[in-house]
Amino acid sequence: MSLSWSVPDLLQYRQEGLSFHEEVVLPLELFRADPEIRRMSPVDVKGVVEFSKRSLTFHLQLRGKMVLPCAITLEDVDYPFKINSSETFLLTGAEEGEAARGEFVHGIEEERIDLVPYLVEAIMVEKPMRVVSEKAKADPDLSGEGWTFVAGSQSKQQIDPRFEKLKKFFDE
Repeated sequence: MSLSWSVPDLLQYRQEGLSFHEEVVLPLELFRADPEIRRMSPVDVKGVVEFSKRSLTFHLQLRGKMVLPCAITLEDVDYPFKINSSETFLLTGAEEGEAARGEFVHGIEEERIDLVPYLVEAIMVEKPMRVVSEKAKADPDLSGEGWTFVAGSQSKQQIDPRFEKLKKFFDE
């Protein structure tokens, strides 16, 4: 089974319902909008389809791991994720106002539903702005050529050496 179905195939499950559990490999090219995502493990997708008269709603749970750069050292950091998402698709003949009721809904193109673009979107939305590796958290003396990491509380106590002469100016 894949994460793509034709609408007539899905409607066959209207009475008994449909649930699925797949492991999907999402190529890195799908995440080119965010170059910080360096690697993506196969994503474990569990889902249940909810059928109504005018729409199909997929309730999804995604689990996986992405590799992101550390905000301090730029080293690879494994970032596990667990995302719950719902995607609603309007069946033909339904108007958006009837089924939407403030929800985001999608149209169905060519009588086929492919969940992969929606999985990518859900992962991109939940990606953190920055991650810090355990090594960077544990090492308080991070430094490199021409720079030293200074925590927020330390930066307030230190005086920039370029302004040291100005201190004398105000004492006179």
